[in-house]
Amino acid sequence: MAKERDVQVHLLPELAPPGRLAGGLAVVIDVLRATTTIIHALAAGCVAVRPCLEIEEARTLAAELKKCKVLLGGERGGAPIPGFDLGNSPAEYAAKSCRGATLVMTTTNGTRALHRAAEAERILLAGFVNFSAVCEQLLHDKRPLHIVCAGTDGEVTLEDTLLAGAFVDCLCDTEVCLNDAARLAWDCFEHHGCVVQGALEISAGGANLHRLGYDDDIAAAAKVDQFNLVPELRREPLRVEVGAVGVVRSRWNK
Repeated sequence: MAKERDVQVHLLPELAPPGRLAGGLAVVIDVLRATTTIIHALAAGCVAVRPCLEIEEARTLAAELKKCKVLLGGERGGAPIPGFDLGNSPAEYAAKSCRGATLVMTTTNGTRALHRAAEAERILLAGFVNFSAVCEQLLHDKRPLHIVCAGTDGEVTLEDTLLAGAFVDCLCDTEVCLNDAARLAWDCFEHHGCVVQGALEISAGGANLHRLGYDDDIAAAAKVDQFNLVPELRREPLRVEVGAVGVVRSRWNK
């Protein structure tokens, strides 16, 4: 009998104790909006995304990279950062501005989740927009899997939990050993997977974006399988690049 594969969901980055991700495969999720926006940016032609924790760190890094085409992007509290080129809305990242550029990015939650996941052996970025492409990687890479949800300001979010549950559902036909958070996420998918945009709209993150006037970002984040690329976090320097491209078939079953 094949050994069961560990599949763990961490509903917040801080719920994964130090050392837990080492040697494993991590998938970082921030549906509203960092990972969704990074996928859009790479699809639009950005060559790399450099995730930063702090605003001044991002400004300093952008200045150091002045020999290449650089974009500064991100948000705080959902709103664009003064002096930055772009915010955190997927639609802002169009080919005209992104082609050939390095995006230096800092967000309230998503880039912090990326830094937390960096101890894993391999780190992928996921949204609903590249769901099946990520599934292809998860089905072929047999390392212990850790799905890391960014959450919002230390609170668990419906949208990240829902996508984590979709990945658990995709893997459930294989021999897996789930932690309780994975089972909770799977239950969330069973209840909300057929109404993704509606679930995103009623979430706290969705309500905050609605309040800020970013309803289009919610709709953009809910587009399942819009892209077939999988961003991957590389090291030295820490950067996100396209790691894989391709979908054998749709893995979405709702």
